Amino acid sequence: MNKSDSVIRHIAFFFSLALYMTLLPIILSYSLGYHIDFHKFIIYKTGILYLKSTPSGASIYINGKLHPDITPARIEELRPGTYSVEVKRENFYPWQKDLSVRPNMVTRAENILLFPTLQEMERVSDRETENFFIPDDKSQIYYMTKLGFYKSNMDGMNFRKLSAYSEWPSDILGKKLSPDGKKILYFNENGIWIIYLNSRDLTKGVDVAEVEEVLKSPDIIMDAFWHSGSNHIIFAAGRDINVLEIGKGGEKNMVMLKSCHRAPKDLYYDVYNDSLYFNDSAGGKKNLYRLDLREKFFSKLMERVKKEFDIIYEKR
Repeated sequence: MNKSDSVIRHIAFFFSLALYMTLLPIILSYSLGYHIDFHKFIIYKTGILYLKSTPSGASIYINGKLHPDITPARIEELRPGTYSVEVKRENFYPWQKDLSVRPNMVTRAENILLFPTLQEMERVSDRETENFFIPDDKSQIYYMTKLGFYKSNMDGMNFRKLSAYSEWPSDILGKKLSPDGKKILYFNENGIWIIYLNSRDLTKGVDVAEVEEVLKSPDIIMDAFWHSGSNHIIFAAGRDINVLEIGKGGEKNMVMLKSCHRAPKDLYYDVYNDSLYFNDSAGGKKNLYRLDLREKFFSKLMERVKKEFDIIYEKR
C-alpha cells in the first residue's frame, strides 16, 4: 500500500465520521418525533392525524391540498397547529372539520360518516296527515288525518281506519303511548285528549279506536306523562303539577300535587320509578326536585282524600 492510498483512506474515514456525526442528530430527532425546519433553523416535535371514514377509501384534503393517502390513514410528521381537514368521496357529501395537532400526540377522527348525495325517500301514505305517532316498539304508525284515525305497519302497508274522529288540534305539543300499550295521550297548551286503542266493534268484529277530550285547562300545559299504571296522567299546567285519574266517559278525578314558585321547567318523568324531575325557581335560584309518585304515594294520597271526605261528611 502506497502513501497516497493511505491518505485517501484516512480522508474517507474522517469524512464518513464527520458525515455520521452530522446526520446522527437528525436521524435521532426524526426517530424521537422531532422535525427540523431548515428554513427557520428550529426544531419542533411533530404530531399525528388518524382519519377513518365510513365508507372508507375517501380522499383527504389538508388545508386545501390533496394528501396522497386515502381513509383510513395515519398522517405523521405534522407540525403542531390547527389544520382544516376535508374528507371527500364521489356521490357522498363531504366532511370538514378543523383539527388540532399537538406535539407527540395522535389526533383521532374515527367516526367520520359520509352521507350519500342520492338518498332513498318514499311516500309512506297518500293520505293528507295532520299528525302521526310511532310507538317506541316501532311496530306500527298511527295517522291523524282529516278523514279519521288510521294505522299501518312501518312500511305504510296494511293501512286501516280505526275511527272517523278528525277534530285534531293543529298545535299538538306531544303524543305518548301508555305503558300498557292501550292508550295514546296527546296534548296542546289548553287540553289533553286520549285515544283508546283496541276497543272492539262487536257489529264488525274488528278493533277500533275512541277519542276523548279528558281535560280543558285554564292554565298553559307544559307537559304530560303517563303514570306506570296507565290509569293516571301527570301534567304540569301554570305553576301546578297535577294528577288526573282517567276512565272512559264520566267525570275525571284531578288532584293538585304540587304548587311551584314559578312554572316548572325541564320536566322529565321516569316511568320505571314513577318519579317526576323538574326545575323550580325560588329566590332567584333554580333547583332540581324529584316528586315520588310510586304506589306508596298514591296509597297515602287516597288515605288523605278519604280522611278529608270523612271530615266533610261528619260536619254535614
